[in-house]
Amino acid sequence: MSIQNITKHHIPQKLRTEIMQNKGGQPVIERILKAYGFTTRQALCNHLGISQSTMANRYARNTFPSDWAVICHLETGASLLWLAAGEGPMLEGQAEAGTVTRTLKHLVITDGVSTSQNEIIYDASLIPAGLSAPFVVTFESSVYLVDNHEGEINDGWWLVEIDGLTSIREVFRFPGGRIRIENGRASFECATSDVKVLGKVISKTEQFV
Repeated sequence: MSIQNITKHHIPQKLRTEIMQNKGGQPVIERILKAYGFTTRQALCNHLGISQSTMANRYARNTFPSDWAVICHLETGASLLWLAAGEGPMLEGQAEAGTVTRTLKHLVITDGVSTSQNEIIYDASLIPAGLSAPFVVTFESSVYLVDNHEGEINDGWWLVEIDGLTSIREVFRFPGGRIRIENGRASFECATSDVKVLGKVISKTEQFV
């Protein structure tokens, strides 16, 4: 019986050899980072609970990270074929299900500082029609779909910058060009000119840890 009849995917002999000889790990680690949305190997170390020296040793030796690839596959749904060989869609079953996706910019806000992360794959069916330039923001254990906005701020949830600090807040518009920023006991009123609008929140997804 030929291998084509007993396997779902036929991988190149070079890749098969690398896996069996525990080699060719650097590009796999880079794809694992992309699947998680991490921009640094240190972030992956923190997530997996491994030391910097372990990461540095595997990366320098080009060791195939089969254990990390399996964990990533189980946690993110990334295809093992894509993780190992870079072939096919990143998300498992994406092509078979006919899912249409978009690649969106990803921002992470930590202590008021916004940093750009790796782009992420987003289900296009969850993006409403008519948005100008949607992007994703991770803030306080939640993920937000945000759209670029150039008009006046009004009632709703917004990505804003106040005194150089970035956050997502609920805003209420008052007469006379004044707004109220909801932030629990730290809520306050100010002029619309005191707030820099960075985007309008379209949807929110809670992250449960």
